[in-house]
Amino acid sequence: MAQLPKNSGITHLMLNIAILVLSVLALSPQDSFSREPLENELAKALAKTVRCEKIEVKIKGDGKNRANPDKLLIKLVSMPNQCIPADIATLQYSNPKIDMMALRKAKNFKINSVADFKIGMLFSQQTIRNEFDKAARRLNVQYNKLSIRFTPPYIEVEFDINARSIPSRDRKIVEKFIKNGRLAGYAAIRLQVQGNRVIASPDKVILNHFRMPMPLVSELKKRMNPVWHIPRIPVFDYTLEKVDVLKQYVYVSN
Repeated sequence: MAQLPKNSGITHLMLNIAILVLSVLALSPQDSFSREPLENELAKALAKTVRCEKIEVKIKGDGKNRANPDKLLIKLVSMPNQCIPADIATLQYSNPKIDMMALRKAKNFKINSVADFKIGMLFSQQTIRNEFDKAARRLNVQYNKLSIRFTPPYIEVEFDINARSIPSRDRKIVEKFIKNGRLAGYAAIRLQVQGNRVIASPDKVILNHFRMPMPLVSELKKRMNPVWHIPRIPVFDYTLEKVDVLKQYVYVSN
């Protein structure tokens, strides 16, 4: 029977090392470890499907376990593809499990599981004003004045509208308040969010110095709502249900 050389243990060890090295070299570039910071990889993956001016990603936790960090924080700046373009959106994952295979092979952002997820969107006064302007153009409503300010918990609106430009169906509700062909007045509006739909609830409406009766206000509310729908940002799964009017922003969250 053939005798193994005295250094057979070393030979087997060298053979195993060689096999291991060959296995590593055989991996495709997508499977091998990326030298690029994981934050940058995630930002690039998001940019494939999320249109916005800027994407920032931060990871908090054990640097050796980057695929399952304590926190994953994402900031999206200016999203023109949204129905209401949010000035800023922030997303926070707690203990997410990042799908590294989807990221490295297909350059896709995917979270397999998460302990908690929060999203918040900020809409500035100018953004809300732009939405009022777009709605007026869509309905062909002409106004001489429109000012908006945030006084928590209300959005306060002062207006002077050409009454003839109001759709006849709605003009009938307010026709007794019309003076000199105009509807000038004030409205204090609360916002609600239900299933990504924004609901406007006027608490007070004054037309040409007369306070509008609440039954008529309620009828207007039925006709005008929902005022906006905020579609989901691609890749993320959530439902917006909360809203707060702040001094400079409207803040919407899940």
